Amino acid sequence: MKKAVVLFYVIVGIFLLLGVSLYLFIQSSSTDYNFEIVSSEIGHDVKIVFDDMAVPHIYAESETDAMFALGYVHASERLWQMDLLRRAGGGELSELLGADMVENDRYLRTLGIRDAAVKDAALFEHTSSEKTKSAARAYLQGVNTFIGEENYPVEYLLLGETPQQFQIMDMYKVAGFMAYSFAIHIKTEPIVDWIKSNFDSTYLSDVSTGVKGFTKIPTQNASVDVTAFSDLANRLDDKLPVPQFIGSNAWVISGSKTKSGAVLFSNDTHMKYASPSVWYEAHVITPELEYYGNHIAGVPFPPLGHTKDRAWGITMFVNDDIDLYQETITGDQYLYDGKMVDLDVSHEIIHVAGEADVEFEVRSTKHGPLISDSVSMWWTYMKYPENLIQEAFYGLSRAKNMAEVEHAVSLFHAPGLNVMHGDIEGNIAWWAAAKLPIRSPSSDSKSIQDGSLAENDILGWYDFSKNPQTINPERGFIFSTNNAPEDVDGVHYPGYYYAGNTRAVSIINALSKDKTDWTMEDSQALQLSSHSPVYEDNCKMMCDYASDNNFEGVYAKYFEKMKDWRGTHTMDEVEPTIYYRWMHAVIKDVFKDELGVENYLTFRGTIVCENTFPLVLQNNESPWWDNQNTDEIESAQQIVKSAFLAAIDEIIEDRGADSSTWQYGKLHHLTHKHAMGEVALLDDLLNVGRYEVPSAKDALCKYEFKLTDTVDFDVFSGPAMRVSVDFGDVNASESILPTGQSGNVFSPYYDNQADMYHSGKFRKQRMDQAEIDGVKIGESFIRVQ
Repeated sequence: MKKAVVLFYVIVGIFLLLGVSLYLFIQSSSTDYNFEIVSSEIGHDVKIVFDDMAVPHIYAESETDAMFALGYVHASERLWQMDLLRRAGGGELSELLGADMVENDRYLRTLGIRDAAVKDAALFEHTSSEKTKSAARAYLQGVNTFIGEENYPVEYLLLGETPQQFQIMDMYKVAGFMAYSFAIHIKTEPIVDWIKSNFDSTYLSDVSTGVKGFTKIPTQNASVDVTAFSDLANRLDDKLPVPQFIGSNAWVISGSKTKSGAVLFSNDTHMKYASPSVWYEAHVITPELEYYGNHIAGVPFPPLGHTKDRAWGITMFVNDDIDLYQETITGDQYLYDGKMVDLDVSHEIIHVAGEADVEFEVRSTKHGPLISDSVSMWWTYMKYPENLIQEAFYGLSRAKNMAEVEHAVSLFHAPGLNVMHGDIEGNIAWWAAAKLPIRSPSSDSKSIQDGSLAENDILGWYDFSKNPQTINPERGFIFSTNNAPEDVDGVHYPGYYYAGNTRAVSIINALSKDKTDWTMEDSQALQLSSHSPVYEDNCKMMCDYASDNNFEGVYAKYFEKMKDWRGTHTMDEVEPTIYYRWMHAVIKDVFKDELGVENYLTFRGTIVCENTFPLVLQNNESPWWDNQNTDEIESAQQIVKSAFLAAIDEIIEDRGADSSTWQYGKLHHLTHKHAMGEVALLDDLLNVGRYEVPSAKDALCKYEFKLTDTVDFDVFSGPAMRVSVDFGDVNASESILPTGQSGNVFSPYYDNQADMYHSGKFRKQRMDQAEIDGVKIGESFIRVQ
């Protein structure tokens, strides 16, 4: 009996010890919002007040002191994310995450982002202003001070790793990865070139590789098969454990159309969902500076934000800043301008956690690295001589007037951005921000060109004055949804813009009305719009093709539903489910026979496929309609009708005959996945969700998923934040993040915004000190040592 009692108490003691140890571990790993540290890196004491959303409000006597504090608190909440982003850009994820990342690292090393970061860091010391350099260094000193405390996030404990100190070059690794994530041309151009090389003009006229059908942003002023590279790029993107830019919306409304009589600014950047979410908010206050910014991990200056006088935001420009060249290779030389020239060869070493290093060579011509045995890639990000992206972000957040804003915008070279601006003086403006290459009139940037001919080379760069831009247009609003700009002085800037753009159409339809009392709430409702006018039109065209049918039973029932569908995407509807499976079936029947299985799968994942679909629907004589695998010549009517039957059969087979299981919300879902969230024992701890969500694949509330052979709409990207600023009352500006401010899984602010985000709610971006103090959760200090 005594032994049993003793054993009982021993077991209880063990569990108590484990419980206390777990509690202490969680406490030590949680973010401290009431810390006090000393540092010799600052000149005066700094106070940080954390509001009810864990947003830091940094009160400092100088800009460098504020930036040191920003770096420290940013690292305390997002160090793991900072590390992943710099490693992604540098092709160094394998060193942390193991052999699964080797192929990805090799691919990104081949593109040259890591080498560019080394070069750009050196140039930073010579080309950037002293203020920019001092602010950036102070931020990194703050990050490294936190790392030096060795209070690492739980992810490092799970991996048995420790983070390295941050350097200037790491800022450029992050910027390089940002540029790469914008470069959809890498994933698109090889398959487009293959199509252009294998099909005649009757096919190509319906393939959207230009601006046909685009909703434009108004302004004032000899082939080789490298389709495998498109497939590789798309496949590796799915594996990357870090967020990527995949679109965005922004609009700015003049005071002439708003209830307050002041400018109304709205922006939501579209990115791959992840946990933690992309943006980190911070409010910086010094005697000479105040801004509320959205920051990317590892980058000291906010790409978007606002002051009490002006707001700035971004979307993807998606200009074509990549050209591919077919090179003539003989051994270690290539032919250029009639002469054999030595290839540049660099030796790369990838360190792999738990395994041997991987060594390989990168061979390059004057155009850029070889991405296959004989095709090289020219990329603005690598080729423009100065990378001033840090200076540009610094300038946007410190600008005092429109001239300073425009100067900051002019510094961007790549990635291409649409920079949106609105201010308290009533100005609204949009600039296409990028260094735009001058190409030969005979060159085709969407085809692989002969690299041996000097006349195919880039000729130079357009002056920024030639960039598409609009300032204070008469119509009273500006917008961007990644759609094409109009030509400037007869010059067209090629790109893979979003065509037949449902988001652009929705904005134009809303803002072009005579309505002159727009409020922040109205603008937020527009951000949450789930209607797709383009998908409504697509469905109407498909229904017209299938109108002469002999459908019976469930087929007739659901066809009648689709005839009445108006492009809405509520969670209890079945029509969106049917539409996307019908759309998928038509796309498969139209393209798979000509392209073949592998090329079809690659093409299906590109923006060109999405843009091409309505063009084919609009042309019932298109040769794409005919199935090349039969003797019969199929019509559009036959293909669309059979695709509808197949779509209904597919849904019934997967979901059953009960239509309540077809409801869109039960299939259209979103989980914010952590980089280690695939591990079975960690998924519930690290991932956020699963959420059933409404809205369309390309509505203003853009919850994007991939068309696959599975009856499931797994959302992978969408608004990474939603911001609205009414300059009638800047202190009332609002935002929302998909998960939360903190990247610390044990923090209550890791996912506290998730329910609000998915239910379409917003919360304040506070700039009033009394209001901030009234909701603070903590007050911290960095004292002078």
